[in-house]
Order: sequence, then C-alpha cells, then structure tokens
Amino acid sequence: MKPSYSVLGFFAVAILIGVLEWHSGEQAANNELVVSEAQRAFVREQVLQAGTPAAGSANYEQAMATYIDEEILYREGLKLGLEKDDLIVKRRVVQKMRFLLEDMTPIAPPTEAQLQTWLDQNAQRYQTEQTIVFDHHFFSRGKRGDEAIYQAGLARNDLLAGQQIISDPFPLQTGSELLSRERITKEFGVATSDTIFDLPLGEWSQAVQSPLGVHLFKVNQKNAGRTMTLEEAGSQLRSDLIAAQREAVNDAGLAALRATYTIKEAP
Repeated sequence: MKPSYSVLGFFAVAILIGVLEWHSGEQAANNELVVSEAQRAFVREQVLQAGTPAAGSANYEQAMATYIDEEILYREGLKLGLEKDDLIVKRRVVQKMRFLLEDMTPIAPPTEAQLQTWLDQNAQRYQTEQTIVFDHHFFSRGKRGDEAIYQAGLARNDLLAGQQIISDPFPLQTGSELLSRERITKEFGVATSDTIFDLPLGEWSQAVQSPLGVHLFKVNQKNAGRTMTLEEAGSQLRSDLIAAQREAVNDAGLAALRATYTIKEAP
C-alpha cells in the first residue's frame, strides 16, 4: 500500500527539521519561544482591527497560532541564512534604518521666518493660477467638414471689419467670466490653451485648429499669476519645508555613517 500524502508530508517536515537542527548546531529541545503580554496584545489588536471578537474567541486563538508559526519559520529561516543576499529583505532593513535615523533626529516645527525664507527661495512653486477673459467663435468640423478652416478665415475678416458673424455652439461660455488655465486646458487641450494665453490683448487670432474643430479667439483680459502669501500657501508650504529639512538631515546622517567606513574595490 502506498503511503498517504499526509504521511509523506510528515516525513518531509521531519527531514526539514533535522536539516535545520543540523545546520544551526542546536537541538530542538533548546528551542524556546517566549510569548510576552505585549506580543499577545499586538495579536489581539490585529484581531480587533479585522472587526472580529478578540480575547477568548476562536479568532484570537487562530491568530495567535499563526503568529507563533510565523515566528518559528522566521527563526528557522535565519538559521539557514535565508535573509542573506535577499534584495527584498535588504530593502526592508534599509527602510527601517532610515526610520531609525529619522527618530533619532526629529525636525522642529518651522518658524514663520523660516517659512517666509523658503517661500522667497521657491516662489515659482507657489503661484496663484493665471486667469483670462476672452471671446471665442467655434466652427465645428463635424458640421462643416473640411470647410471649417476656410469659413473660420472668412469669419475672421468679417470680425476685423467690425461685422457680426454666425458660428457654432460650444459648451464653454466665454466673454465675461474669468477662466483659469486649468479650466481652459480641460476644455481645449494643452496646445490650444497655450496658444490662447500667448495671444496679445484685443486682437482676433488666426484660425486655431483643435481635435474639436476650428477656433477664433480674442483675449480681453489677462491676470498673471503671483506668488502666494504665507496664509495662501498654507499647509503645503509647511509640508514642503519640513520634507526638505528632513532630507537634509537624513543626508547629513548618512554622510556621517559613510565616514566611518573604508570603501575598497574588490581585487
């Protein structure tokens, strides 16, 4: 009779345990895993966060058994040196070291003077949005076909002569409302938005083609962006400065550690 898979599994695990004990030079009887109250509290908290009843329940006992199994596997893996030359483990250790360095060098909340200096040095990052007011005539390619660009050219001549023209409806209403670059880009696309903002004041543009059709624009008002105040920049300014300070401190700490090492090229 052939042995069952469970029996084969038992022998396989037994052989693995034997290899582990031989490799580590320790006897199984010497293995000891002490579960502290803090560890039990950690497992209990994990069960609670999962939304299930905690202590005394089957869920807790199962979670505790899983925790113990994983701890045993972790220790046996260390005995075999499985953590060595493992890129994922290496990255995790490096990450924990970076966290440790940060804990050792806390960053003080920035003062108002520091915030203002950072704002002055990085003004281009904290600009209010550009807005614009413009007139617009649209010539639908779907309605007019290849004639759209030709008809737009004729319409421009009429506009320059002070005459009224008939164009096609367009979803975005223009003429009096201040519109942001973001809104215009959303409606017309990046290339057409850039064209509009580059136009001189008070002049009808040449025919501008877009995927939607052909357009004529006349810019009536431009409001250039300006540097925000401390209040306007708010939490984003504070977060950016703290991040920059943290990066500088981390770089200094790593440089100090690097100075304790002698780096040599392998022969």
